Amino acid sequence: MPTTVLVELVPVAIDDPRLGRLLQLYQHEWSAVVATPIGDDALFTYAELPLYRDRDARAAYLFIDADNGRTPLGFALVMRDDTACWHVEEFFIVAGARRRGRGAVAARRLFIEHPGRWTFTVRPENPGALAFWRRIVGDADERVEVGSDGVVRRRLSFVA
Repeated sequence: MPTTVLVELVPVAIDDPRLGRLLQLYQHEWSAVVATPIGDDALFTYAELPLYRDRDARAAYLFIDADNGRTPLGFALVMRDDTACWHVEEFFIVAGARRRGRGAVAARRLFIEHPGRWTFTVRPENPGALAFWRRIVGDADERVEVGSDGVVRRRLSFVA
């Protein structure tokens, strides 16, 4: 691994085919632990994606490996609520790029891009994600909450 990890944060439209393909990988991983809808066309569906047409309050980013041929490494979907707090809705790094510092760089770039208050939840089925986020935002306020679906989650909140 290079001493300096170079990951670019690239804003993309929701219909960018690279985002669509990465979403399929993301949902495939989730399908091993939670019910994940798949269509007759054998594609996973992400119902909230049309909401990302509102570029003022929502954003989609690809993480691009600037060290290795500009390869896409993952993505983030984020939204800003009426109180100007940003929410990490989805965050994904492809398996082959994990544990090499790229996810940490991507997350920090995301928070630099949108300074201010942030919050996100982590489901109990994803303990690796909770450990990752605790390393990235160690000083975050953390609490347990029950989602509208009845699932108990950890909510982390912090200021970037």
